[in-house]
Amino acid sequence: MGTHQHHHEPVEFPGGSTNADGQVVDGRLLGELMGAALNDCAECVDQLLSEVARDSACLSRLVEVSRLTALRVYQGELPPFMTDDDDRSGPGSMEFRRLVRAVNAAEPLVEEYGRMTHAERRRAADTALDLLVGHLTVAHYGGMDGGQTRPQACVAVGLGMVDWWFTTAPVAAREFTDRWRKRVFAHRDLGVPGNSTDALGVFLGAVLHRQAVQDDATVGTIADLVFTRAVPVLREPEQAGGILRTWAAPPEADDIAVPVKRLARHDDDALTELCRFARHVLSAHTGDCPHGLRQVEHACTVAHRASAIISDAQTPASAQATKEGRRVALPRIGYREDEPVEGAPDDYPTDHAWQINVDRILLERWDADVARGNDNVSEDSTISEPNYDHEVGLEALACPACGSQESFLVEGRWGDPLTLHCRCGVTVMSPLDAPPDDLGRRLLKRLILCEADPAYAARRLMPPLAEHREREHRSRAYTWYCGPEAGEVALAEAIDLNGEELVQALMAALRPKLPERHGGRALTLLLLRVAFALSIPAVSKSKDGRRLADEACALVSDLKAECDRWASSRQPVPDRLQAWRDEGGPDAWQAAWTRTLEVAGPRFARHRVRDGILSDGCAALTLAIYILSREAGTGADQVSVDDVRDLLPVDSAEPAGEAPPRWGARLQALGHDLDAEDDPVAALWRHLCTERPVGIIDERLEPALVAGLDRVLDPMHGVRF
Repeated sequence: MGTHQHHHEPVEFPGGSTNADGQVVDGRLLGELMGAALNDCAECVDQLLSEVARDSACLSRLVEVSRLTALRVYQGELPPFMTDDDDRSGPGSMEFRRLVRAVNAAEPLVEEYGRMTHAERRRAADTALDLLVGHLTVAHYGGMDGGQTRPQACVAVGLGMVDWWFTTAPVAAREFTDRWRKRVFAHRDLGVPGNSTDALGVFLGAVLHRQAVQDDATVGTIADLVFTRAVPVLREPEQAGGILRTWAAPPEADDIAVPVKRLARHDDDALTELCRFARHVLSAHTGDCPHGLRQVEHACTVAHRASAIISDAQTPASAQATKEGRRVALPRIGYREDEPVEGAPDDYPTDHAWQINVDRILLERWDADVARGNDNVSEDSTISEPNYDHEVGLEALACPACGSQESFLVEGRWGDPLTLHCRCGVTVMSPLDAPPDDLGRRLLKRLILCEADPAYAARRLMPPLAEHREREHRSRAYTWYCGPEAGEVALAEAIDLNGEELVQALMAALRPKLPERHGGRALTLLLLRVAFALSIPAVSKSKDGRRLADEACALVSDLKAECDRWASSRQPVPDRLQAWRDEGGPDAWQAAWTRTLEVAGPRFARHRVRDGILSDGCAALTLAIYILSREAGTGADQVSVDDVRDLLPVDSAEPAGEAPPRWGARLQALGHDLDAEDDPVAALWRHLCTERPVGIIDERLEPALVAGLDRVLDPMHGVRF
């Protein structure tokens, strides 16, 4: 630091001892410069500015503080003369503007500093100091508005919109979060924030701020901002990137905005993803807006989505209107409605205006909260036996405004979006511009068909019944199939078809929770829909209703028969082993079984036989212990696991099919007739010669002796002796 003729008390300069690039900032030099400037000492200022211009860290800090002070004075937005080279309304030098633009774009000032001559750096420092002192003077005498700025308001709107979208569309949110985490890992050097909600919200705030500036929307009128006008910008990543680069983010958002700007500059794909998901956010809000349900290309405003953006518990609804009342959007996330199996009713004109009184409307819905809970369970290594909830359930549609699940009036023409009136005075609607496969359009078609002919409620369930039965029969042909799952077995056992009423039998077995959500597997939900359809007299007494009942009975009867056929596969593994042991045999054979039950029985106490590979493996282990103990003339407890492994194929080159004959030859040497029907040892050997599939994906077949013993001795089971 040079010597000065005058001494000025240093002023504490904002910021830490280092800058964002890790350079040490000479706070003493900047403090003396500010002291001289405030004392209006031109000579000292001139000398100190030259020193600051030679120190890149000091110059960077001076420019940054001058910029932040301007943001405070100008309510969060920089005046054009600080960034625009063509603006002549203020004192900003070209060099200073270059550096401010670099700060806005989150570019390293060190690089920009290196491209400037000393004279250019000096002019930049001179402008930065002049503006800083001038703005501090304005703030001292006129004060600064501490209210919310327009950029802050736009960021708040962006964050609120993204938070609502992440909550209502968890699948899309999970997709973005997963992609964002990969970006964070790939660009660790940029300091990209791990919170995907904040990153997307701040990016959206930048784009909304540009729209607010163009529309001259102030903080007081931000509620009137038509945010759908920002969608075209988000279709052009290059344009959106330019907006992000020049945007002066609120200082409190810099921790997120700066790394996001750097990421967008370094990774075009990341910028494209930000634009794509930001469009999804705006589209979701527009589609859910109750004010635009009967408008094409609805100009949606922030005010329309205020309840959603500020996380209000109240369902967003349009304002009261004399003719149409309040409107709310039909919930659609997670709901499923199949395309009707028939066209418009023949006995009515296509443009017939329907008015239908509906007691309840049953729909299938995938529950994101349940799915998230299942994910948490699957990732928890402390849970040895995870218990997953059913993610799909059947429930009665509820009015989004009051929660009522009954007594609706539905109106519309074939192919129209749904219009549903609730007793609370709210009209539930699907959007006018919704696609043909929209939930509302399909649901209205179903209700029209049921109103024209109640028996349609039975006919619409015939294809799902046939598809389910065909799918089940197709799966039985696969090598990996080992009988119905436990849930289907329990369901089949609970349904009593010996009574006269199928509906009563189904209701007693299913114990429906409706109108609340009834989660269950596909068959459970299908039979539940059958039961409720047949509970309507006009349906059950029709020809189609009787056919539906017959098909449902046939499906259940077929399932019961299949469960009986595979009953042995549901037996606990230790019980199967004990049954084999009880078939008798010589003392050495019984001793071998005792040893197997000691070392392997506890490991598989909770396992079912299922495909038989574990029980076959334990049987093969018994056979191995028997052969080795007989040949060595020792007790079964003297045989080690390594001895047993030596009986298996020594390498992959040896065909697995050669093992059973080798074992058979050794049994013959011990005096066994392999064809004897009354020899339990020979009988088990013949059973273990049967070929089994190696796995679900692998279609190879191996003798049960080899495949089973390999599985039982797998380290994951911990069978050691």
